[in-house]
Amino acid sequence: MTDPAELAIVRSGPRPRPSFSIEVAMPPAEVLARIREGLTLTPSLAALHLDEGKIDLLPAEDQMHIWSPQLSIIITQKAEGSQLRARFGPHPHVWALYLACYAVSILLAIGCAMFGISQLVLGHTPWALYLTPAAIILAGLVYGASYVGQGLGSAQMCELRHFLSQTLENPAPRVQGHPSPRD
Repeated sequence: MTDPAELAIVRSGPRPRPSFSIEVAMPPAEVLARIREGLTLTPSLAALHLDEGKIDLLPAEDQMHIWSPQLSIIITQKAEGSQLRARFGPHPHVWALYLACYAVSILLAIGCAMFGISQLVLGHTPWALYLTPAAIILAGLVYGASYVGQGLGSAQMCELRHFLSQTLENPAPRVQGHPSPRD
């Protein structure tokens, strides 16, 4: 791991949906062409979208796990080239499940607190207040699950980031039958 970008990912520690930005001195069409060519030479990676200005890179299907990351990249034209804004995240289905679990646990905590306070005001035993800390702990566990998943997927995150850096720094080597994007 000699790439400074990879070291930055490792040194920064886990963060919810880490992101970074890269500026390159080539137009967006060439960036997409280099990534397409790099993907043909890297069977361990795949792409969901390779359309105008958006790319979603992820590990190949045979290497996917529930914790596998996805690197979403938005490419914008700049005066002297392109800017790539990239963000790591889980697969959209996993992200939706995470948000749903987090929302349910928070709503459960708020509901228990409100019901417990109303029991207290009415002079009843506020048994729902005793459930509020459990619901808050549940929300904390769901939040912590994102860090566990990111830790399990950190090697794949580094692989995705390294692929992007290498593809943009150096043109992919020419392979018989695969023309260079500049041809």
